Amino acid sequence: MYKVMILASMMGFQVVMPQATGNEPQAPAPAAENKALDLMQMERDARCGQILVTAIVGGTPMRMLLDTGATHTVLHEESTGRLKQARWLDTSKMVIRGNSSQVPKLVLTPLQVGPGESTMHPVMVMNLGAVRSMMAEKVDGIVGMDFLSSLPFTFDFRNNEYYWGIPAGSKLIPVPGEKEASGRIFLQLKSGDKNIRLLLDTGSTVTRVCTEDWVPGVAGELNARIGNIDTATQARMIEGKPGELSITPALQLKDVTPLLCERGETTMLGLDALKDSVLIHIPGAPGTGFFMRP
Repeated sequence: MYKVMILASMMGFQVVMPQATGNEPQAPAPAAENKALDLMQMERDARCGQILVTAIVGGTPMRMLLDTGATHTVLHEESTGRLKQARWLDTSKMVIRGNSSQVPKLVLTPLQVGPGESTMHPVMVMNLGAVRSMMAEKVDGIVGMDFLSSLPFTFDFRNNEYYWGIPAGSKLIPVPGEKEASGRIFLQLKSGDKNIRLLLDTGSTVTRVCTEDWVPGVAGELNARIGNIDTATQARMIEGKPGELSITPALQLKDVTPLLCERGETTMLGLDALKDSVLIHIPGAPGTGFFMRP
């Protein structure tokens, strides 16, 4: 038995905002001190392995996690005190639906992540204490697909290289699946002869599959440290036997040992399954917009 670190974002929010009045503030030019920062560098958390960047949020450098499993960009509530530019929104007339027990606040703030920049971007404000407790680095927030879906990036887990942009001169294979309006991707994969649907989630360290869908079967129980947007706890989990996940005939994920769950629970393709893969996102590309290198 051994411990597994899991950071499952599981953020599926829908925000219905009132129409703009035309009086929204415009952000001033970025402060000169921010120009010396390396906003193009990506790193991995030393404990959980998520991709981290330094972003400019509300005129302040902050450490953010790049999470393809999150619908929205979120800022830890304690980090909002460092915002130099922000406009808090009245959420009493908004409809916010999600799978978190928290009722998030909303703030409009300038946001710069890698090559992308927004003069005023809606950012959710929540308590990310559970997320931070799982990681080696206490991040300030999460960059979700509301922002990431417009940016090109490459996560080369195979060679431990992570950067904004796409690799040149290499064959790329489209990753099949369904793209939500939020930008999140649900992949269509196979475990043996079983068709399964998994959320592409770089915010989760571990892959989760329904027990009856995992053809190799059950390996046994283990002690796992489980965290999501609301809580972090120790639990007994069921682990699957090692097996393969097929994305296409040319794309096989090998030696995957997922955690198994009941039908109806959130299932996801996490970082453990991507350990030998090269994941590329190309904005505006047909289909899911995600590709892999064989």
